[in-house]
Amino acid sequence: SIQSSLELGDKELTKMIVKRPELLTHNMSTENIKQRFSFLQEVLDLPEGDVASLRKYTMRRPDILVWREDSMKESQQWVKQRFGLGDARVAQMCRNAPGLFYANTTTLSDKADSIQSELSLSEEELSNLVSKFSTIFYYNIDKGFRPKLQYLRTRLELDEEALKNLGLKAPSLFSYSEGNIEEKLQFYSNLVGEREAKRIVVRSSNLLRQSLKKRLNPRLEEIQKSSVKVRWNKTLIRRLARRTDDQWER
Repeated sequence: SIQSSLELGDKELTKMIVKRPELLTHNMSTENIKQRFSFLQEVLDLPEGDVASLRKYTMRRPDILVWREDSMKESQQWVKQRFGLGDARVAQMCRNAPGLFYANTTTLSDKADSIQSELSLSEEELSNLVSKFSTIFYYNIDKGFRPKLQYLRTRLELDEEALKNLGLKAPSLFSYSEGNIEEKLQFYSNLVGEREAKRIVVRSSNLLRQSLKKRLNPRLEEIQKSSVKVRWNKTLIRRLARRTDDQWER
């Protein structure tokens, strides 16, 4: 059974079935499951017998247990040819975004063309971007990607080249809500002023990925309680935001 083959607990199995009840209508014989696991290990480039990884990906997308193998192979082949990638990188993209296995290749092509056009990317830059952040294909171009680009361009006062560089360095920003970005930008603006804060986050875009609740606010409160007077600048802000907990405690 799926449960024993993937070493699932009862709660995990229930969660999987609730997510994809149609699994109950498919022939999940021991032989079929064994064959499907062998196929998934191949296309996801997983070590033989790596049950833990199979469990992880099937829990994320139970559909991969029943999707047609020829369609999955076709999608992988399209990604490989379109972006000039090797098998290992394509497998990594599919591990990060399993939905690529069953995406319509015409839709993928349209999205790739739009992303390339909006950011003025070369073929190599596009290839690097999508292989680094394959979930970008999950975005709605008209309702999500383009408006977010416009927001970042306007809010951070970026020209075309700066916007392109930001997209290549920190594509995960496309998945952040405007409210999330605004909160972080306001935090840094309170320390160095808005104009300087914008310069700093553009140069060090990972500052926008730090958690206000778990990292930024607690550390700032700690400094303020110590009564140490700090003249904030980009170096100190980077230390505040980027140091690990162990480095911070030292």
